[in-house]
Amino acid sequence: MLILTDEDIREDIRGFERRIQGAKANLAALPATAGTLQTQQNLKEKGRILTSEIEHVKRLIGIAEETLTDA
Repeated sequence: MLILTDEDIREDIRGFERRIQGAKANLAALPATAGTLQTQQNLKEKGRILTSEIEHVKRLIGIAEETLTDA
């Protein structure tokens, strides 16, 4: 059985925050327009995936914060 300390959880949260920053940077780097319909659809899908990743990781942070004993 793995026992996590508050510091382990805080480190995980910092890692989650870095993950969010990376996804936000990738989202911002996507071009606003594309030359073809297929390329535009691919960009839209990449944006959807990155947005979904950001929301997922925010939920993970919420769960992790709830487990902190001194929160």
